[in-house]
Amino acid sequence: MDLIVADVGGTNTRVARAHREGDSWSLHDAQRYRSRDYPDLATILEHWRNEQTSVTTLAAAGLAVAGPVHGGRARVTNLSWPALDAHALSAQLALPATLLNDFAAIGASLDALRPNDLLYLQEGTRDPAGMRLVAGAGTGLGTCMVGPPGAATVYPGEGGHARFSPSDAEEAALAAFIGRERGHCTREHLLSGRGIARMGRFELERQPDPDLQQALDQANPAAAISELALAGHAAAAAVIERFVAVYAGQLADMALTALPGGGIFLAGGIAPRWSAAFRGPRFRSAFHNRPPMTHLLEQLPVALIMHPEPGLLGAAVSASRSVQP
Repeated sequence: MDLIVADVGGTNTRVARAHREGDSWSLHDAQRYRSRDYPDLATILEHWRNEQTSVTTLAAAGLAVAGPVHGGRARVTNLSWPALDAHALSAQLALPATLLNDFAAIGASLDALRPNDLLYLQEGTRDPAGMRLVAGAGTGLGTCMVGPPGAATVYPGEGGHARFSPSDAEEAALAAFIGRERGHCTREHLLSGRGIARMGRFELERQPDPDLQQALDQANPAAAISELALAGHAAAAAVIERFVAVYAGQLADMALTALPGGGIFLAGGIAPRWSAAFRGPRFRSAFHNRPPMTHLLEQLPVALIMHPEPGLLGAAVSASRSVQP
């Protein structure tokens, strides 16, 4: 079975063909389009179909959208397209069309991931019938809960906008620093690309450093800080270590709310690139630092999603359910 899948963002829209063989999924013919160069999503999808002359029969369309989805309708955040409507898109494409939030699509991808798509930070003891928690820091911080394997239900959340809860005096000082800038401090204010830059400015306020200042002045300060850290720069490495510790602590808080025995899965663009730092002792010590419940957190499996396109994969999984007999 072949489906057309898309991950729609305010800057770029990625489109591919998802192929299912038994229980295995693969992605092919992937293309990236600048969203603002097109009047609507249907035009991009038709453009892709016209380019892919080898594609003959498509069973359905799975469309992951950067924005809330209600009643089969959605608006793409930071894009002036008309509202997306699953029924209208289905008629235009002559295919069953499924619209879902982009982070919900990542949640839906869990059952299609292969073992080598996951890098475990903590093996734990997996409960086959347990709920699963997905979090992903990138442009923002996405969160969702996912039911047990099978026809798993995805429960989208907005945990990234919850207030940041400091674990110690250092993190309290960081929260106060962000509060002076933003008026308050949420998890997303720290666990995002912009959050890395904020942590860099916090580090710079405590100890002036011309190299870190230069990295913060770049168009993509998070990437510049990462490069500086890889070169052995102490202040940049401290920023990454702080990011890892904050991420781990906030995951622990979320996990204690629901005890996701099926595992915790980290998505987004940041953690997989910094996998060496996440595999270090700082992550585990910060994740476990919730006494008296340390023993519960030590039992939970925690993994990085290393698949390059979990959103497209999850869009395929969701859309395939609309055409299953």
